[in-house]
Amino acid sequence: MTRSPAWHARIDVAGLVEGSGFLVSDRTVLTCAHVLGHHDRAEAVFPGAPGLAPLAARVVARGAWAGGDRDPGDLAVLELERPVAIAPAVFAAVDAPHAAPSPTLVAYGFPHGYDEEGVQSQLLLTSRQLIGAEWSQLEFARGYGQQTDRGFSGAAVMLEGSGTVAGMVVSHDPVTRNSRMIPATVLARHWAPLGDLVPTPGYPAEEKRGLRRLIARSPAVPGPLDRLLREAAGPLRVDLPPGEPRSLWEAVWYLLSESTPTAGALPLAELAVRLGGLVGDEALGRELREWARAHRARHDAPRPWSSAPPGPVAPPAPAPLSAIQPPAVPVPAPSPAVPVPPVRRWSPILVEIRRSGAGRNALLVEVSAYRDGRRRLVGEERLAEREVRAWVLDRIDDAFAEIDPAGRELIAFALPRGWLNKPVDRWAGRKAMSTPLGCVAPVVVMDHDRRASGRLQFRLKKIWDVLDRQPGSAVHRISCTGPVRPERLTVQLQDVTGPVALTRPPKAPRDRALHGAVLDAPAPIVLWPRTGCPGGAECDGACRGEEFLDALAERLAALPPGELPEQILALRRTAFAHDGPEPHWAAELSFVWEDPRWFPAVPRLSGTPVG
Repeated sequence: MTRSPAWHARIDVAGLVEGSGFLVSDRTVLTCAHVLGHHDRAEAVFPGAPGLAPLAARVVARGAWAGGDRDPGDLAVLELERPVAIAPAVFAAVDAPHAAPSPTLVAYGFPHGYDEEGVQSQLLLTSRQLIGAEWSQLEFARGYGQQTDRGFSGAAVMLEGSGTVAGMVVSHDPVTRNSRMIPATVLARHWAPLGDLVPTPGYPAEEKRGLRRLIARSPAVPGPLDRLLREAAGPLRVDLPPGEPRSLWEAVWYLLSESTPTAGALPLAELAVRLGGLVGDEALGRELREWARAHRARHDAPRPWSSAPPGPVAPPAPAPLSAIQPPAVPVPAPSPAVPVPPVRRWSPILVEIRRSGAGRNALLVEVSAYRDGRRRLVGEERLAEREVRAWVLDRIDDAFAEIDPAGRELIAFALPRGWLNKPVDRWAGRKAMSTPLGCVAPVVVMDHDRRASGRLQFRLKKIWDVLDRQPGSAVHRISCTGPVRPERLTVQLQDVTGPVALTRPPKAPRDRALHGAVLDAPAPIVLWPRTGCPGGAECDGACRGEEFLDALAERLAALPPGELPEQILALRRTAFAHDGPEPHWAAELSFVWEDPRWFPAVPRLSGTPVG
């Protein structure tokens, strides 16, 4: 006959038997807070270990119970005066008590008349649903025999077949003969170390323990916790609890207990990264990001590369453009005999910078890595403009650990339209001591307005289906001469399938209008010099801008569009090393290159404008 496990405990307070408890480690016993009342000391007796004398214990943690019969958090944690050689209780799988047919549950208590040896009661779980998000209802399994009563409070509720623990008895109603149990998942919500022991499918104990310790070191989070939980879980199809979590651990435990990690849906990684930007401690923030990275590496199984990103049907052939000059260098027509190089396999890093609305210079900045077509948040922060460069460069370093080394890194900046002329490719960690970012990896920029337009994203995908088959990149020129009208240019550029290049940066009003017209068209590749033609509306054509167009057309003519980021990288390296009396023609090159297929399903930044 099977003995009752020795981990069942009787809890004596001030010399009186007050309730039950159960051992969860060699020195830790759980019981109800109301069993102890205002006392901080108790004595634990283990009837299943007759040779073991009663052990003094002290309260080391309590739940939120405030003394009422229906207060939540009726939990107390006792630390024994010394470890005991008793195997502790093992917790049941979350769904085990809800199996069909309903398993028999057993509680071991010490009511009046059974103070020494204790007695058992058989119970059944009424429903999977919780009462007040805190308790499960238990029914007396028989019409006769021992009911739960005073002395059962704090008793483990275990599955009779396996002996594993589903929860803890907390109350009994003598009229209805029903009891209430705090399920194990709720116990762990109130006492974080228990989360290491309660099974959560997909999350190993050591992984949970590492995150729990980081959470314990985290200071209070600015802003409501439900918003943090929503930002982490919302885009990943995890149902959220009503109301706001009462603690950061409660928010974390909700995701641990209510979501199973699957490739591409790892809300705890999202939460850890976002928390890393809120804690105000760079070392702790780095550890949280490292935990998220290891969590993703464990759970985000790689998908095989395809030979090319998927693309829809090709758009119509481009119409002639009266206001756009032909390329300076002729490009031979494609021939079936000319092989088209394979589409490059990119490992993209995306930097998003937006105006936050919280202040004149406040910006919302987010860095993400893409692996196997899935987005991985690396960092998110609200920053003053002067802080953006250093923060972004640090997070880009972190992002390199997230991307697939089998692909070629591609760093994309998604920027407000007014930022597109900023030299982000020249950002370096320390002036005169670090290589510019654009000389280390391919750097491209994208326009936020276009990324927010479903119509333009659709058209860009269709155009890239054509570009993938083109062996060269004929440059469509927007020159200083000619009656180019911004209000018509967007229509004229609708079917352009190659790079569009301008002679001037978007500084003067008319030039800003021209740039806006080009970007409002689905032109996937746009280039211009940040220091181009200095002339006004009238220009004789013999200017630096025209020289820029000539050199660019010659350099790009024989290259497929998908290879242009690599070519611009080579140009930037050449310009950086140039020692001539005049700057290299590509020294200040702005490069919009947007292929939406490499940046799928990117949600908007989670921060609110003035939150």
